[in-house]
Amino acid sequence: MENKKVKIFNDHFEETLTDIPHLKFLEFEEEDLDRKSNQIEVNGSDGVLQGPMNFGPFNLILRFSYKGTDYKEYRLAKEKLRQLINRRDPYFVWHSDMPGKKYAVIPEGVSNENLTSQFGLIEVTYSVYKGYAESLKDTSEFSWTDESWQFEQGVIGSDEVKYKHNIRYFKIFNGSKDTINPLLRHKLNINCTLTAPYGFEIVNLTTNDIFEYKKPLKKRNTVSIIGVHPYINNKRVGKDTNYDFITLAPGWNEILIRGHNISNSPKTEFIFNYIYR
Repeated sequence: MENKKVKIFNDHFEETLTDIPHLKFLEFEEEDLDRKSNQIEVNGSDGVLQGPMNFGPFNLILRFSYKGTDYKEYRLAKEKLRQLINRRDPYFVWHSDMPGKKYAVIPEGVSNENLTSQFGLIEVTYSVYKGYAESLKDTSEFSWTDESWQFEQGVIGSDEVKYKHNIRYFKIFNGSKDTINPLLRHKLNINCTLTAPYGFEIVNLTTNDIFEYKKPLKKRNTVSIIGVHPYINNKRVGKDTNYDFITLAPGWNEILIRGHNISNSPKTEFIFNYIYR
């Protein structure tokens, strides 16, 4: 049977925990979500007003076994694992049982059950501080031949899913079951390159979101929307917009680029990670 793997990484490092000799990854557990209900009580009225649900952090538990040759080797392996896990900055965890997911985590603790002087069980607990897992890669690296993608919306045709377009009307697929909302710190970057002498709009016909850039783009230029902030040439241009932003509903989203006398082939790219509860 192929050995299962666990990796930890961020922009500055990458380590494979299961490269420690004799350490085997057994299983993982995602504990229940911390649901936060937003309710408002109104004096003189029955019940409460129910707002949208928020989700707090949840625990990810990784279980390992270790079987070495003697007590000293076992002790050194536990010490090495401890040093790898406990870092000052947050990082991501990936494991081969769910190869399409990564978890943004901070370590919560390591527990050991010593069964003999050279054999034991090790349990590592992480807090997934974002409250969700996300796809290992973002849509700028999307490929049907890559196992890094898990679809919560079911299997769809491979020729349909595209995240780069050069037409005015197209569809964007959100493969998670939750809305991608940059106001909730979900990653969503949109790049639109076009000529628009009277400004232009990006419209999500599925969610009714409209982003409007009001100034003329007489020369072909790129407007980049990074989360909720629009940029041109790395400068914020929010004052030249309607101060709105785009979200993506689960599944298919119909997108329209519109404006008077805009270029016929605007280039648009949507870059985001799927999110998993």
